[in-house]
Amino acid sequence: MVLCASPVSVRADESADEFERTRQEIQEHVEQSKLSHDEVTQWIDFAENLKHTVKQKLTPWDRLVRAVRDPWVFFGLAAQATFMMRFVLQIVASERKKKSYVPIGFWYLSIIGGAMLFVYALQLRDPVFVLGQGLGLIIYSRNLMLIYRRRGAFQDSMAIRQQRNSESGETSPQDGPNET
Repeated sequence: MVLCASPVSVRADESADEFERTRQEIQEHVEQSKLSHDEVTQWIDFAENLKHTVKQKLTPWDRLVRAVRDPWVFFGLAAQATFMMRFVLQIVASERKKKSYVPIGFWYLSIIGGAMLFVYALQLRDPVFVLGQGLGLIIYSRNLMLIYRRRGAFQDSMAIRQQRNSESGETSPQDGPNET
């Protein structure tokens, strides 16, 4: 079966949107030519193969330039940067205390960055990425719950101690709980 020549040209430097428009133009041209279903399918396969070939011929630099045009890439980079900042915060806090220390801000950055990465993973429709970030969000939230529960218990015990000390006339130092 011989395909008729298309009046629509396809360039190697077309963006995905341009390529989709070109593919639709080809499909419309084929349908207007009153070709059979098999011929239409053949044209569509041709366009898909051409798209694949064009992608393969792109250099890594070309792929990077195309990716940077996508706003979701910027969102993903911001999400990853937020998620990474939790480690920067933890390193700075540990250096100040001269011991390993996990500040409460670590868990908040984990939740914010993890939620952003979860949204990005949903956009990519990547089940591995979605599952990993989703489970991480549960763990980070649980850690914050445990921290606040422990703080509440500590504050209750300090109130009882202060009440006893005020009754007996003694005083005691007030140290806060470790935030890990």
